[in-house]
This record gives sequence, C-alpha cells and structure tokens, in this order.
Amino acid sequence: MSNPSETDLSFRIQELESRLLESEQLFDAIKAGEVDAFAINNGDEAEVYTLQTGDYAYRLLIEELGEGAINITEDGLIVYTNRYFYELLGLNYDKVIGASFIDFVHEHSREEFTRLFSESLSGKSKGEISLCVDTVEVPVYISLTSLRPKLETVGIVLTDLTAKKKNEQVLREYQASLEQKNTELTQSNTDLASFAYIASHDLQEPLRKIQTFATRIMEKENDNLSESGKDHFQRMQLAAGRMQTLIEDLLMYSRTNTGERNFEHTDLTEIVEEVKIELTEELMHKNAQIDSSQMCAADVIPFQFRQLLINLITNSLKFSDPSRPPHIIIKSEKAKGAWLDNKDLDPEKKYCHISVADNGIGFEQKYSEKIFELFQRLHGKLAYKGTGIGLAIVKKIVE
Repeated sequence: MSNPSETDLSFRIQELESRLLESEQLFDAIKAGEVDAFAINNGDEAEVYTLQTGDYAYRLLIEELGEGAINITEDGLIVYTNRYFYELLGLNYDKVIGASFIDFVHEHSREEFTRLFSESLSGKSKGEISLCVDTVEVPVYISLTSLRPKLETVGIVLTDLTAKKKNEQVLREYQASLEQKNTELTQSNTDLASFAYIASHDLQEPLRKIQTFATRIMEKENDNLSESGKDHFQRMQLAAGRMQTLIEDLLMYSRTNTGERNFEHTDLTEIVEEVKIELTEELMHKNAQIDSSQMCAADVIPFQFRQLLINLITNSLKFSDPSRPPHIIIKSEKAKGAWLDNKDLDPEKKYCHISVADNGIGFEQKYSEKIFELFQRLHGKLAYKGTGIGLAIVKKIVE
C-alpha cells in the first residue's frame, strides 16, 4: 500500500481546516442565539442537532399566513411585509417596502391609526381602521406590538374585515326586516283583537235583536201572517242562527290565534272526562259511545286542548253514519319520535301520541288537508250544518 503523497496530505489538511472553521462559526452562532440547537446523548457521546430550518419554517408560515404581517420603523416606514398585505393593496412588493404605512390608511382613519401607533411604541394596541385601496375603503382589524429591545420596529398583524362587515350588514338588514314584521304582526294582532271585540259585542247585539223581534212576530202575529210570510220569517231565523254561529266560531278562532300560551303539565284523562260531561246531551241524543283509555300527562294549554277535543267529538257526531250509533275512540301512548311517522320530530325524544277515531261516514284521503282549512266543507250546508271553522280551530291548536 503506497503512502499518500504530499499533495494529498495538503488537500486533506485544507479540507479539515475548512470543516473546523464551519463548526466554529456554527458554535459561535449557537452561543449567540442566532441558531437554535439541542443535544441528544448517544452512548458516551452527545450529538448536537441544529435547528437552522426553524427560521425558514417561521418565515414560510408568515408568508403563507392568511393575514397581513408588517414591520414598520418607529417613523412609520415599512421594512417588511408578507405577500398578503401587498396583494390586499393591489400593489407590487417594491411599491410597498420603504413606503410610509400611513400612506395606505384611509383619510378617515389616519387619526385613529396615529393614536394606536403611539400606544404601541410603549407596548401593544389594537383596533379597527380602514385602508384605501384604489379609492375603495377596506375595513381592517390591526394589532400592533413594539418589538423593542431586540428591534426598533413595530410589528403589525392585519385582518381584512370586508366579509365580516358584509355579514354584519346582512344581519342588520335581516334584523330590521324581522322588527318590521314584528311591528306588522303586532298591528295585525291588535286589529284581530279589535275584530274579536266587534264580533263579541257590536255584531252580536243587533243580531240578537233581529232574532228576538222575529221570534216575537212569529209568536204574536202568527195568525196574521200568510204561509209565505211565515216561511220568510223561518228562513230569516235560520239565517240569523247561522250568522250567530259563524260569529261565535270566528271569535273562537281569533282567540285561538292570540291567546296566551301558558303550557301546564296536565293529566289529559281529566280533560277527556270533562268533555264527556259537557257533551252529555249531544252524546245521548245520538246514542253515541266514547271509549277512552288512560291518557298521558303532557304539557298543554288546558282550555285549548279541551276546545280541540270538543270540536273533534262534535265533528264526529255531526258526520256519523245514520245506520249505526256513533262510536268514538280516544287513546294515547308514549312513543319515541323515531317510531312516529313525522319527520319534524326528534327521533330520540319521547312524545305523547294521541289519536281520535270514529265510525262515521269518513272522507276521501285526498281531502285530508282541505278539511282543516278555514271555511272548507266537503258537503253542502243543507246536508250538514256548520261554518267550516271547527277543524280549522283544531289545526290551529295542534300547531
């Protein structure tokens, strides 16, 4: 094996000296805090790992940050900016670096920025200002921090508030619209209350007089009336009776809309029994039977739930099959929303499911929505008396 030549040895010495110099420079940088490092023990020796890539990663993060990052001198000159800021301004990098930051501040915000900047020289400050971008006012939120004593500059983090302000404007407009609708609804309820008063007093009083005087004429002047006159008076009495019923039903419907919603935890069995007692004469007249099992206890408005049952049962009696006595079945069960055929229910929540069935004449399923609308009837008023409001009241209470 030949010995290395003098030239080879000289080359290797130079290489080792170069590597030693690099190591000494790195070590000095570590001691000065310019380069982070950590040591890991590996057997009897400690291996030193430097974090030279840390500064690069940090700068990369700042460049890609979705907010503006700017350094300005204590005189207000921009000495650093990331891409976000100069792209927000719509300018090239070289048009921003070295410029005064206040040159990009909208004239309406310069006083506010000057105040925030003065505060930041001795610590931190933050607030909202507007930039001027091609004569367009751009709202931004800025946070300023003095970088003393390491650097005689102020760091600024800047966030564009344009989208936020637009959303706030949309919300304000939506709120204003809701307030307007609430005002209109309040007026509508006031009008409805006025109508209820008129229906219960001003309209019913003259109607009662018509009925009273017609009855007196029929009783006292019956012998003096022709058959045609008697027929006319009977028709007038029937029309006045229908008018009275209509007014009372409309009044009931309006009260259902505007009544206070005071829900109470109520044993529904008690209400069903009260309704049976209240409708005793009607049930006996029709030879009707009501079967009701033990009902749930539920949060309801008691007087409205009673009204709901009265309307349903009365409807069953009215549209009963003449060939058989009416049979009405009322029952309830506790069930999870998932078990009930209703997409609006919480699948995991328990509900009191109430059903009312009868053996009456029934109706075609295609009319299942129509019969619950106001003034809707499937039969002529000569076949079945009524105003077409009863089931509309039921629907309103359920809703």
